[in-house]
Amino acid sequence: MRIFLFLTFTVLVFVAFFVFKESIYKKENDVLLEKEISNEIEEKILDLTSLSNRISKKNIYLNLEKISRDDLSTEVNNLLAINKVINFDESFADIIPGDILNINLFGGNFQKEIKSVKKSNLNKIITTMSEENENESFFVIGEDVSFGKIHYGGKVFLLKKDSNLSYIINTSDADLEVPQFSDDDYSVREN
Repeated sequence: MRIFLFLTFTVLVFVAFFVFKESIYKKENDVLLEKEISNEIEEKILDLTSLSNRISKKNIYLNLEKISRDDLSTEVNNLLAINKVINFDESFADIIPGDILNINLFGGNFQKEIKSVKKSNLNKIITTMSEENENESFFVIGEDVSFGKIHYGGKVFLLKKDSNLSYIINTSDADLEVPQFSDDDYSVREN
């Protein structure tokens, strides 16, 4: 009887040890897989200036939310003229010509096809299609600072991203004067 109890106890200990060992290995593998996936996503997001290899077109949604005074480092008179961009890095990391950029701009739905995505030095320059009577919208995506100018519904919206914050300003509500340039401003003058 003692031998039978001893053998049963020994078998139970081995089975428990085997099950416990398998669950530890499974947890370790899951943790390693999660770390690997998060590292890949982080590397892709951190390098906003690289061009995408993707060939299928997709809709890209730039999500905005109200901004608070605590978010801003400078004093602003009209907080309603500024919205914080929540998903800037995810939106502009993987973008190709033909994608559709969607932004809910202060009640208006900006929806334009991406015309071009080019690399210039350390920056990625993105332009959108435009209507016949409006200017192109553009974005310059850099590693540290990014900016853009959006033309929609006769209004101009400015996008800015630095290390702390990404936001869009409605220039007509913020009482900002947007400089207008003529062809002479862009010409090369010889002295």
